[in-house]
Amino acid sequence: MAHVLIGFAEALPAPEVVFSLRAAGHEVSAFGRTAALPLARLPLRGLHVLHDLRHHPDAAVAAVQALMAGPEAPDVVLPLDDAGLWLVDAALGADPRVAGATGDQARIALDKRRQCELARLSGLNVPETVILEAGSPAPAGFPLPAIVKPALAVKVGPQGLEKGPTRYLLADADRAGLDDLATRSGQPFLMQPLIAGTGEGIFGFATAEGVLAWSAHRRVRMMNPHGSGSSACAAERPDPGACAGIARFMAACGWRGPFMMEFLRDADGRLWFMELNGRMWGSLALARRQGLEYPAWAVAAQADPGFRPVPLSGLPPLRGPVRNLGRDLLHLLFVLRGPRTAFHRQGWPRFWHSLRGVLAPARLRQFYNHDPAHRGYVLRDTVWTLRQAFKR
Repeated sequence: MAHVLIGFAEALPAPEVVFSLRAAGHEVSAFGRTAALPLARLPLRGLHVLHDLRHHPDAAVAAVQALMAGPEAPDVVLPLDDAGLWLVDAALGADPRVAGATGDQARIALDKRRQCELARLSGLNVPETVILEAGSPAPAGFPLPAIVKPALAVKVGPQGLEKGPTRYLLADADRAGLDDLATRSGQPFLMQPLIAGTGEGIFGFATAEGVLAWSAHRRVRMMNPHGSGSSACAAERPDPGACAGIARFMAACGWRGPFMMEFLRDADGRLWFMELNGRMWGSLALARRQGLEYPAWAVAAQADPGFRPVPLSGLPPLRGPVRNLGRDLLHLLFVLRGPRTAFHRQGWPRFWHSLRGVLAPARLRQFYNHDPAHRGYVLRDTVWTLRQAFKR
């Protein structure tokens, strides 16, 4: 079995990745920004604290290169979030030990401009999109409400590795400053109409013969109803039309291994492409409870390009959503604070409905980051999640 380095350790799917890899017989190390993490309580071979990636990305790149050098270096490295994907690609490039996107695939995974173009060419529904580059004026007649969001998941800027701001445009007065936003931020932005709907994710494992091991989820609750990752999600049947477009997308860019695509389903039932997550994702617990061991499969494919995943069978059925307890509790606080905009007010969750969902009884396997061998981890992770949120 292999020694696998994962990172960043702070990434939402990190505990489920550790459980998946250890269940497959691998040893696991991690790199992160601090050692003060619940993950440090799991049986890791090592937890390596890197230099401040935000302000010193070059030092973090050198640290990863040093970790992967020498006779005691890990056999495989698996990036878990956008910062980890950028860092591993910058440090190792096309190193065959990377169980994830590198080179052009990594650039696609981090650049929403290319994702939107590929999605459109693949026949997926893509919202009307205007790219705001440095020095280019914003379109005056773009329909409102709209959202302006960074085109790059992460980017090296004057302050190191960073992500740009997101802006809501609800009235003409909100357009002020758009003309020089890209110039001031040093990065491009996407301008798209705001679409009210329910978030859905479609997952799979891309091979040379096509996509295997499809799965999907629907967001039951978002941690922040203004727009964030889910705090509770339920399994869905993958949409056949979307799967066909996704398969064309994956073939066009030569993707290999696990992926997630985010969509919004509007009131008319139409799925709209939002973005590709070209690394592990937050709701990984739901896939694993269905026998879909995407992290272990990624490592297996790195060792054997001919590997083809076979989902486990005979697992007990899921009854109800899979939930992240800490993020569900934060969901209640966001609901109590109320919506910031008129657009969000229309579909804002009712507190008592959310409270009933959060307090509904469930088995331990219905919670993110539960593992039978580490039953106390859910509680430690919940406390850490709440502490980090209150610090911010």
